[in-house]
Amino acid sequence: MQIDLDQLMLQQPPFRFVDELLHFGDDKTVTAFTVREGLLTEDGHLCAEGLVEHMAQSAAVRAGYIARYIRHVPVAFGIIGEVRDLLIHRLPAVGEKLETDVYLLHEVFGITQTDVQVRSRGELLAAARIKTADR
Repeated sequence: MQIDLDQLMLQQPPFRFVDELLHFGDDKTVTAFTVREGLLTEDGHLCAEGLVEHMAQSAAVRAGYIARYIRHVPVAFGIIGEVRDLLIHRLPAVGEKLETDVYLLHEVFGITQTDVQVRSRGELLAAARIKTADR
């Protein structure tokens, strides 16, 4: 799926932790990101804060796609309202490609709750329930 992420999210390099949108569906969105040395990396790995930021930005890509291509409105600034049940099995290494599934649970009055799962080569690296709000 070739979509310009500049059209879907407000985050810009070097603080962008999503490289591409692989799939958009009503209940599931899939993104990809290859970990690069630099911001939010430590000892050759993406740190926990970077992994959570990647998860939140993956949810933001979903919201941006809906705004731009379904509702035909400007992409809103999103705020992380809550991260629950965060489970990190391991931190990804620099150069590792992540595929992240964002599952829609609820959406009401600009508040969206999603389950997010990060995998690398099929291995589950992290999961969380993330609540975001559009401003």
